[in-house]
Amino acid sequence: MKKKIISCILACTMGLGLLAGCGSSDNGGATAADTATQDSSSAETDTAAETAEADTAGGQDKVVIHYYSWSEGDYLQQMVDAFNASSENVTVEMTQVSSDEYDDKLMTMLAGDNDIDVFNMRSTSLLSNLAKSGNLTDISQMINDSGMDISTYGTGFADTKVDDKFYGLPYRASAYGLFYNKKMFDAKGIAYPDNLTWDEYADLAAELSEGTGADRIYGGYIPDWNSCAYITLQEGSNFADDDLSALQDWWELENRMYNTDNSHMSYSDMVSSGTDGINFFCSGKCYMYPGGEWSISDVLTMLKNDPTIADNFELGIATVPQPAKTDDPVTIGGVSTFIGINASSEKQEAAFEFISYMAGKEAAKYIAAAGAIPAYIDDDITAVFEEAIGVSGAANILNPSKISETLMIPEYTELQTIEKEERELYLLGEQSLEDGLKNFEERRAEVMN
Repeated sequence: MKKKIISCILACTMGLGLLAGCGSSDNGGATAADTATQDSSSAETDTAAETAEADTAGGQDKVVIHYYSWSEGDYLQQMVDAFNASSENVTVEMTQVSSDEYDDKLMTMLAGDNDIDVFNMRSTSLLSNLAKSGNLTDISQMINDSGMDISTYGTGFADTKVDDKFYGLPYRASAYGLFYNKKMFDAKGIAYPDNLTWDEYADLAAELSEGTGADRIYGGYIPDWNSCAYITLQEGSNFADDDLSALQDWWELENRMYNTDNSHMSYSDMVSSGTDGINFFCSGKCYMYPGGEWSISDVLTMLKNDPTIADNFELGIATVPQPAKTDDPVTIGGVSTFIGINASSEKQEAAFEFISYMAGKEAAKYIAAAGAIPAYIDDDITAVFEEAIGVSGAANILNPSKISETLMIPEYTELQTIEKEERELYLLGEQSLEDGLKNFEERRAEVMN
């Protein structure tokens, strides 16, 4: 029965990415995935005693945990190596599969009798589906017994429960901020864009925009692929909400910026030109760039590849604009990437020791040092992250309360697609606001019923 369920999930999850899809720092590099998958395809023995393998270097028996992830960068191997060096009872053997193949290969392995004890998940949708199919261990009691302080993951971690149970621990998080070019603001002699509302952001973007045609400098840039309805989410709504007023607020603001004020490159121009937003930003074609934390590493990569960019560019980080003035800003993000235990593994205790480390402070240091955002955040981790990126203001994206871009319902990915399609037609002038919202509502009903 479980294999049939997995087959269904495989069909549903093709194309899933970290909504950090956009925000993923996956490098997609080549790995020994093909060999590893082939080797693991044979059935393993049935008892924990037989599956525990000897760590000959240590001169004693250690439980061997087989861990699978997509290619995620050097820091993941550093985390595994640090765990292996610190654990007296467990050693971990990691296989990294190329990023674009990972989800499909994971499903195939879970559907068979492969030796996989622990694996990573880069979306809440995948976590939810695998929990419901019985392929993830319920770790709620293990968390309770360990005394783990889950408050370090923020309030959004509770939203990852499935049927009021935890099935994975987060090790990475995402967060949106407002990025800006300090040198352009300095040249204008105006204050940096701190603590703005969305209306203030739109007003400032309009004020800063100048020039025409190919020479136009825009106040801001929001990519056409952006699926984050900032205001909608910040106002406590989402794409499944019966009340579409918060969604309407975001559509209308985007239309103002793209089409009325022309303070952002229009949706039609972005679609037709295939403009790379980060390149556009770093080349001084816009002042501000709302986006996810992955934008930082993209900018730093550009500066590394072409140091002359720094002549006219210096990255600044502000809190993402808010619907209204507040002392408690909310950004989009929260825990986004998870590690869980295969329910079929006979090494549950050892597996939990490992995933607890991966979601804890020591592992978080390696993630932060790589310029990525760990799920575990405190002042020490914030300092490591800020030092790694070499830019002040990291607290402006790490400290605000975070709200997830997705819901833990299987239909939500499809709702995101429908919303983007209907919003795009509205922004391209091919349908009215009223028709766009009406079409979205009708198509949503078909999916949800």
